[in-house]
Amino acid sequence: MTDDPAAWLAERARAYRYEVTQVPLGELPRWHLGDDLAHDTRRFFTIEGIAVETNFGRVPRWTQPIINQPEIGILGFLYKRIAGVPHLLAQAKMEPGNRVMVQLSPTVQATPSNYTRVHGGRATPFLERFLGDTRGRVLVDLLQSEQGSRYLRKRNRNMIVEVKGDEELALDAEFRWLSLHELRALLASGRKLNMNARTVLSCLPYDPTSEPPARDAFREAVVTSHLAADDDELARTLSWLADRKTELAIDVRRIKLGELDQWICDRDSIRHASGNFFRVIGVEVTAAEGREIAAWKQPMFAPVHPGTIAFVCQRRAGRLEFLVQARAEPGFIDRVELGATLQVSPANYARREDMPPFAELLACPPEWVRFRAEQSDDGGRFYHDDALHLVIEVPENEPIVAPPTFRWVTLGILRRLMRCGYLVDIEARSLLTCLS
Repeated sequence: MTDDPAAWLAERARAYRYEVTQVPLGELPRWHLGDDLAHDTRRFFTIEGIAVETNFGRVPRWTQPIINQPEIGILGFLYKRIAGVPHLLAQAKMEPGNRVMVQLSPTVQATPSNYTRVHGGRATPFLERFLGDTRGRVLVDLLQSEQGSRYLRKRNRNMIVEVKGDEELALDAEFRWLSLHELRALLASGRKLNMNARTVLSCLPYDPTSEPPARDAFREAVVTSHLAADDDELARTLSWLADRKTELAIDVRRIKLGELDQWICDRDSIRHASGNFFRVIGVEVTAAEGREIAAWKQPMFAPVHPGTIAFVCQRRAGRLEFLVQARAEPGFIDRVELGATLQVSPANYARREDMPPFAELLACPPEWVRFRAEQSDDGGRFYHDDALHLVIEVPENEPIVAPPTFRWVTLGILRRLMRCGYLVDIEARSLLTCLS
């Protein structure tokens, strides 16, 4: 095995034999399109219709398909100190929706339907380390939300469980212990860590000693921002967020797929009449290595246009602060969560004036960009859904007027909020991991 993690990941990708082909929804065995799109066991997930009314944003009402997957899955890393250095046990995992198909996932990434083997496949390795009396010492255990625009009240259990330093685990070829330094380097190059890995890593308590010794001025400011989290500022931010939850209304009503306005639902796909937003497609998958089952067919969400997730930051009163947004999305459990400054697919907007606030900063001077990498969304449900992750530092002398739904916070405050669960959305957590 090579010592270089990127080379090892590429080696694992070459070792897999897989093929993913788009097929019509009508050719998915055991999936049935009617009032909803569901497996005949009614397990895994269903795709349903919703009607939405809200005072958030510029579109007051719409209908759309959404994924209903009420099961709480486990996303868990095993953690171990090797020669005193924290390491996490990552898995090189093939996901059918990934454009770069083999990426690093948590040690365990499974829903109850998967790990109770409804699909009739192999058992989930290391599952017992995260369940009941066989569980190790728990370092992180948080319920966190999933994508509020595409899942209906979906949540997963984000876990990190410690393995004793002297305990040796028998590892198959697709598992490897990686340090935080190694994971950070892979994050910076993009499309190496899947969304599930990024959300779990965001839950790790910040450790400034994990930073490399040589840092530029921006990294120094990031470290200071991570450590700035006083109780008074946290209380003020929570109060501000409660105000936004009180003011922002969003009503979600479940409807039949046939009742979706301007959506075409047939045996080929589910798609918007405008050609924008996303499609629900079918895929046929063969994967001879590394999956619980070797072949299957399933529906997936496929975006029509690429998206961008961006944090705008600025040095304010001597410290680096980040502009977060209170977002109301139909799938959130508690109506409103904090998101990044921008979460947008520009090509979905016919007019520039309809774009969300701060979209003009996507055309900022290159020297303002502090982080830029394409990252994949959940390749188990979303097909070729890559989002550009950006961090833009606006110079101190550039005025920024933030609307009432936006607030400047330090990374330390954002982390404390995130550890409460259901307060920081998954897109912001993904981008936060890239800054950690």
